[in-house]
Amino acid sequence: MLNKIKITGKVLEIKKKEIEREEQERNKSILYFSLLVPNPSGSLTILRCLAQEEKAEEIEREIKRDEIIEIKGYLRNERSGRQILIKLVNFTKLDIIIDSEKELTQKIDIAHSNQVRLLGKIVTDLNNKNTESNLDILSFRLVIPREKNSSALFFCRVQEETLINEMRNKLEKGDIILLEGFLQTKKIEMDFGEEAEKIVPRISSIICQSFVLIDNDSANNFKPLHLTRVEGKTKVIDFTKPKKTQYEETTE
Repeated sequence: MLNKIKITGKVLEIKKKEIEREEQERNKSILYFSLLVPNPSGSLTILRCLAQEEKAEEIEREIKRDEIIEIKGYLRNERSGRQILIKLVNFTKLDIIIDSEKELTQKIDIAHSNQVRLLGKIVTDLNNKNTESNLDILSFRLVIPREKNSSALFFCRVQEETLINEMRNKLEKGDIILLEGFLQTKKIEMDFGEEAEKIVPRISSIICQSFVLIDNDSANNFKPLHLTRVEGKTKVIDFTKPKKTQYEETTE
C-alpha cells in the first residue's frame, strides 16, 4: 500500500553508522542524519533520516551541515522506541541560504515542506484525548502493509476540530483510508531520579490533515463508495505568544 513522504529542511548532523562485519562483506554502508523541518503550522520539528549504500555515499560526499535539501522516501519505524525514520530514496540540494531558524519558515514553502501520504487500514478505535493545553486530540493507529516491512504500524493524530468531527462520524476500526498529513517528532524528557541519567526518547506521529474513505475490510460492511476528500484547516501557530520549547511540541 501507499507509504511516502517528502520533506524540505536544514541539515543538522550527518553520522555514519559503524557497520557489522556481515554488512561490510555485502558492502552495505548506512548513514543517519537529521533535518530541521518547518511544519504547515509554522512550527519546526527535527526528523531523523536514513540513507543506505549508494545514497549514503552521495549524502556523505555532497551534503554538508546547515545546507537545505529536499528528501523523498518512505516512513520506517525504529526497531525500538516510537520514533519514525525516513528511509531516503532520493534527494535534491536546494540553492537556499538560511541564516537563522526563523528564515526556515520564510524561505521554505511550509505548505509543502512536510508531506506524508499513507494508504492503510485503521486497526484501533478512534480515541479522544484532552491535553494539558486543553486541546482536543483524536488518535488511532494505521497499518500499511509493505514488502519487507514488519513494523508498518503508525501512530496518527488529528488536532483540528472540524476534521476530528468528520472522522468521528465517518470512520471506524477496519476502514481503509488515504491519509494526507505531516510527520512530527518530539522529545519527551524522562527523569528516573537524581542519580540516574535523564532519558530523552523521541516520539513520532503522523498529523492528519485530510482523508479519503476507500472502504472497510469487512465482507459484511458494504459502505457506499463516495471517495470524497475530507480536509481540515491547519492552524498556524502564533509565535508572538510564549512557548514552552524551541521546537514544535504544541501538543502534549
